[in-house]
Amino acid sequence: MRQGKIIFFILFILLVFLILSCLFTVKENELAIVTQFGKSVRIINQAGLYLKLPGFIQKINRLDKRIDIFKTQPIQLLLGDKNPLVLTCYVCWRIYDPLLFFQSTINRDICQQKLSDMINSQLGSTFGDYTIDNIISTNAQQVKLHEIETKIMDSSNNKTKEKYGIEILSVGVRRINYPSIVENSVYERMRAEREKEAKKYRAEGEEAAAKIRAQTDKESELIQAEAYKKAEIICGEGDQKSIEIYAEAYGKDPELFEFLKSLETLKNILKEKTTLILSTDSKLLKYLEYRPGQLEKK
Repeated sequence: MRQGKIIFFILFILLVFLILSCLFTVKENELAIVTQFGKSVRIINQAGLYLKLPGFIQKINRLDKRIDIFKTQPIQLLLGDKNPLVLTCYVCWRIYDPLLFFQSTINRDICQQKLSDMINSQLGSTFGDYTIDNIISTNAQQVKLHEIETKIMDSSNNKTKEKYGIEILSVGVRRINYPSIVENSVYERMRAEREKEAKKYRAEGEEAAAKIRAQTDKESELIQAEAYKKAEIICGEGDQKSIEIYAEAYGKDPELFEFLKSLETLKNILKEKTTLILSTDSKLLKYLEYRPGQLEKK
């Protein structure tokens, strides 16, 4: 009886192990290829719980179905105008045909190496149809990088789908450099172009400044002329008013006016330590000379 229980327990354990070996799960980010003695019998691309034959009969091969991104090795190439460039690209790809991918590649590293070689070969042939102005330019209309990237992606995509079961989603230029042997000459040319542009802007600025100064000087002269004209008119009116007042005052009392003018003249000419010599018939002398009875006579 006891021996029967032990046998039953062993058989139960074996049955559980057999059932577990026949069950497997596929995650959301995975593809599963079921192979039987090395030959593919089923492809599973939906997540869930599945059954298979025991492990020694069927095997599960898991593939990552997420989008993968990598960068290519730098490559030096010549453009259509014989300008050399060093380019590095990025590539976005994913599995398009799981069975073909599984049969043609061993792992993702080998897959990326093959893609890198293919993309680099396309770079040389595609960039040869363009000039440096189509790659680097201040004029956005001349830059054709998007067009170049699309050509490389379309050309490479057809080959990768047929040979490796891979779909290329995007190819882009990650970095552009000049080779070290031409880098200095390129920088000098760029500096010369910038200096030329700077001189042009400075000349235009000086021309505009000269026009502004000329216009300002003209306006200043007009303002000064107008101010001088008004000042002369005001001075003339003041002199006229002064003459009228002078004439009116002189008409009322000529002798008093003559006396005041004489005092003013004496004040201006008689300074400190001044010697004044006058003739006896001078008009100024009669106001300085005292004669007895002159006041009473007056």
